[in-house]
Amino acid sequence: MSSTETRSGLLPGAGAGFGDYAHAALVLLTFALFASENLVHYPVALMGLCGLVFMVRRVPPPNAAAVRPLLVLFGCVWIPMLVALVDAVEPRHATKTVLLYLHFLPAAWYLVCVCTRPAVHRLVAQGVVALVIFVGLDAFVQLIWHVDLFGYPYDGQVLKGVFHPKQRLGLFLAVFAPLVLEIVRHWCRDFPRLWLLHVPLAIVILMSLKRSAWLMLVVGVGGYLVLLANGSRGPRRGPRWWHGALVVIVVAGAIAFNPALRQQLARSADVVSGDIAAIDRATSYRVTLWRTGSAMFLDNWLNGVGPRGYRHAYPAHAAPDDFWMARNDGEGQTHPHLLVLEVAAESGIIGLAGLLGFYVVLTTLAWRVRAAPLAPLWLLCALVAWFPLNAHLAFYGSYWATLAWLLLGMGLSVLPPGTVRGGPARAGDDARAKRERANGERDRAR
Repeated sequence: MSSTETRSGLLPGAGAGFGDYAHAALVLLTFALFASENLVHYPVALMGLCGLVFMVRRVPPPNAAAVRPLLVLFGCVWIPMLVALVDAVEPRHATKTVLLYLHFLPAAWYLVCVCTRPAVHRLVAQGVVALVIFVGLDAFVQLIWHVDLFGYPYDGQVLKGVFHPKQRLGLFLAVFAPLVLEIVRHWCRDFPRLWLLHVPLAIVILMSLKRSAWLMLVVGVGGYLVLLANGSRGPRRGPRWWHGALVVIVVAGAIAFNPALRQQLARSADVVSGDIAAIDRATSYRVTLWRTGSAMFLDNWLNGVGPRGYRHAYPAHAAPDDFWMARNDGEGQTHPHLLVLEVAAESGIIGLAGLLGFYVVLTTLAWRVRAAPLAPLWLLCALVAWFPLNAHLAFYGSYWATLAWLLLGMGLSVLPPGTVRGGPARAGDDARAKRERANGERDRAR
């Protein structure tokens, strides 16, 4: 066992104290409350308050390697939002969005302070994976018996699980796929048959009937396999070929025997038909949203219409026969259901430049620490959550932004010392790095 694995939380490490359990419980409660509509914002607000105190007092000290990346990543997103306020179409709503967004910084700071402790990170990482697996199995029960463990019904179409009546189940499970794959892989060292958990989880993601979830799953699993092939996270006991073959067979069976899934796949085939009207119908009239969003961007190309301003600018940029204007009594839609277009329409070229910088910094970080046990997986989950072609929840919306910043905070909290060259050093970091290298060499010698 290497000290790096112990620090990451994959394997048992130092015993946790009461404070460690309290911090881990708060973070896990936050992840659990994503199943609700608004309750998740209360523990995040508490984390933000604690983080603000930590920032002022510098106690406890944060992971030194995380400070600069956190500030840069936050600046890449928030500064374009601030610039977009200059001529926002609805200044009051945009100002509220920009000011409230600030609380994500101290909340993430809280995570890079408390989750840098091995015991806290171990509890959170394994607790989150257990939570995700429970959510997936609960939905699988709902699929089989048409009611889940909490009594939520299944209508035979979209599988919703604990997120009922919202259609967020597949999105939630797909985001965490890389982390689940890695931790289950390590659990399989003691319990070899646990890899079978991937079968019901894959079926549930499919039966959520969310194409965005399918896309995120492909991106997440692909990124995970790249990291697995280029990293060195312990013995290479990765998925075997017949494990993947079995999952594919089960998935094929689900497609063959479920009419709702077959119908969704048939609609998805129209996306490559070349017929704009057919593509619009196949994407639930998202082409109409994209056309309107593109018009907003072209009219406000520098700094956009302001954060969350898409809904307010929609009527002025919609076509005369716009589907959503007719459906929603002249109010259009709240966001364009395409992440990169939302940023372009609401923050303009400046927002797109910030988003590109965000991706470059985060991808570089994940690749640089690819040999670390869990840091690159958390960062990969954040990249999946904010994949530029995501067509589900709003980028500037509080719900999905909360999830992304929690994932970022978790990944940054366990960046190895020296990840950022020239970054601020904390007293004892060099000594700790030397101890970790020495322990690793001693473990390998054994």
